[in-house]
Amino acid sequence: DERKPESSSSPKSISQSPKLEEGRGTITTSGTVVSGHGTAFKTQLRVGDAILARPGQTKGGTEGGSEEMRVITMVLSHVSVSISSAFSSDLRTPAPFGYISKPRDDRKERASATEKVRREREEVERRAMGTYGNKGEIVYREKTEHGGYRIRTERTSTEMERSDLLAVRAKKKSDRYC
Repeated sequence: DERKPESSSSPKSISQSPKLEEGRGTITTSGTVVSGHGTAFKTQLRVGDAILARPGQTKGGTEGGSEEMRVITMVLSHVSVSISSAFSSDLRTPAPFGYISKPRDDRKERASATEKVRREREEVERRAMGTYGNKGEIVYREKTEHGGYRIRTERTSTEMERSDLLAVRAKKKSDRYC
């Protein structure tokens, strides 16, 4: 096997060729759920990696069909992952497994995760402002004579922060539990 050693100084991890790794522990499956025994899925695997197993293979590796590969869709814990589709037959006895890590661009993935967190924060802020009111208005509930509630909107004369809007709503008799 004359492979060139992978350079650790390569600018992107996506340039590295995929390599079959031996998984730690053994696995059993039921449909698209993979259960690990002595595994460390959270440290070894990530979404998009491929997991390889031989349905029907025993721990000794003597019997079993052909090797099958499935893509990991969720890493739930150190002992549980979800795969794209079920193996041809469930692994009922613990069997060894292998995996191939998906080529990654770690810098791009970190930037994408940071952007997702920023968008989620903006969405939470936007929804919260809609609850309390937009610029120049306040929104609150008012109890009706029939026991229901109606939403009231009032204009304010000054610009208010969220905490100010909440304080005004709390003073309203019908909306004290906001």
